Amino acid sequence: MTAQLPTDRKARRRLTRAERWALDGLGGALVATGAVGIVVPGMPTTVFWIGAVVCFLKTRPLVVRPLLRTPVVGPAIIGFLRWRPFSRNPRP
Repeated sequence: MTAQLPTDRKARRRLTRAERWALDGLGGALVATGAVGIVVPGMPTTVFWIGAVVCFLKTRPLVVRPLLRTPVVGPAIIGFLRWRPFSRNPRP
């Protein structure tokens, strides 16, 4: 007999094909923009790659691993994901 913990979360709905394509396209564009930021001085990289990770976590979690293993930007992305500065339920 397994005990189930009470959860107050709703089950997430599956993304439609159009939503997955939109998130994949946006994530790809953010990765490309962040890659340009490596070469162009003054243009941020981390911000764009954090956005790409958030997009890819919904659609392709395996694509996130190489971004998290990047030595310069990876720790910043992991810190952002752990800290969660933009939560769904803001606290007073």
